[in-house]
Amino acid sequence: MKTIKMESTLILDNTNEKSDTFFTVFRQRLLSANKGRCILFILLFVMIILYGIVTKYRTYPSKINYSFNYTSQQNLLDGCRYVYIDLGTNIGVQIRKVYEPHLYPDAPVLPLFKEIFGNHSDKVCSVGFEANPLHDSYLKEFESYCLRRNWRVKIFTSTAVSISERNLTLFTEPGNEKNNQWGASLEVRRGPNSGNVTIPSIDIVTWFKTTVLNRKIPPTFVQPKIMMKSDIEEHDSTVIANLILSGVYCSIDLIYGEHLNDQFRSAISLLQQYSKSCKTKLINMDDESYYQARFPFIIHKPNNKTMLN
Repeated sequence: MKTIKMESTLILDNTNEKSDTFFTVFRQRLLSANKGRCILFILLFVMIILYGIVTKYRTYPSKINYSFNYTSQQNLLDGCRYVYIDLGTNIGVQIRKVYEPHLYPDAPVLPLFKEIFGNHSDKVCSVGFEANPLHDSYLKEFESYCLRRNWRVKIFTSTAVSISERNLTLFTEPGNEKNNQWGASLEVRRGPNSGNVTIPSIDIVTWFKTTVLNRKIPPTFVQPKIMMKSDIEEHDSTVIANLILSGVYCSIDLIYGEHLNDQFRSAISLLQQYSKSCKTKLINMDDESYYQARFPFIIHKPNNKTMLN
C-alpha cells in the first residue's frame, strides 16, 4: 500500500512538472505572439499616419487652368478629350497644322485631322517629342506661343523616343540646317558632314500608359480620340511593335508615318483581321509639306491690335 502511494506521488509530481513546463512554454509563446501582434499593430498605425500625411499634401487636379507642366503631380493630359502625339516633331510644323490649318493649304495631313478631331482643333491637346537639340530654342518659343493662344501644347525637347529610359547617341547633320537636319537619326551614320550628341530617351510605352491612357476625361457622350504621328527615322517599327505587344496600340484611333514599309503594315493588317475590337488605322504618309515654314508667332489682342510673340 505504501509502495502504491509513493508511485502515485511520483506520478503526480511528474504530471505537475509536465504541466508547469507546458504552461511555461504556452506563456512564452503567448507573450511572443502578443509581441508580434503588438509590433504589427504599431507598424499598421505608423502606416496610417504616414498615409494621412501624404494625402494631406497631395495635389489633386484643379477644375480650371490645367497647367502643362510635366514636373507637376497633375497629369499633363487631364481634361483632354482629343490628344495628338507627335513623335519626331522637328520644328513643330505638324502640331501647328492642327491649330492653324489655314497657314498650310492642301497639306496632306489636314483631312486626317478633320477625320479624327472634326471641328474641335482648338480643344486638341498636343504633345511633341524632338531629339535634336538644334531645335530646342525654336520649339520652346513655339510652345510658349501656343500656350498664350490657349492651345494645350507640350514639347519634350532633346528627348529621343524609345522603348527604355537611357542615354542614346543621336547622329546629326551639321551643315544641313536649311532642311532642319531632317535626317538626324539614332541609326549610326558616318560621313564628312555627320556629328553626334548624347541625349536622354523616354520609354514611350510606359509614358503612354501613365499619361495618355491614365488621363482624366470629363464625362460626356462624345468619344475621346487619340491620333499619333511617327517619324523617328527608322526607329518607328520598333516603337510601334512595342505599342502593339503592350496593348497600347489599339487605344490609338489613327497612326500615320513615313518609315512603315509594306511588309510591316501587312503584318499589322493581318493581326487586325483576327481582332473585333482593334480599329486602329495605320497610314503610310510622308507629309513634309511646309517643312521649312516658320510663320511669325502673332498674338491677336482683344483691342484688335496684333503683336509678335
